[in-house]
Amino acid sequence: MEYVIVEINDGIALVTINRPKQLNALNKQTLEEIGEAFEAFRDN
Repeated sequence: MEYVIVEINDGIALVTINRPKQLNALNKQTLEEIGEAFEAFRDN
């Protein structure tokens, strides 16, 4: 993932949007990456 950072510690997931130059605005790619992250959570 290019714009989304996922960390999981003790069963708690932290999803960080990492687009500081764009003030973390959401674009199509970022939304897709967030969706991928949540799909991975569902599978765990």
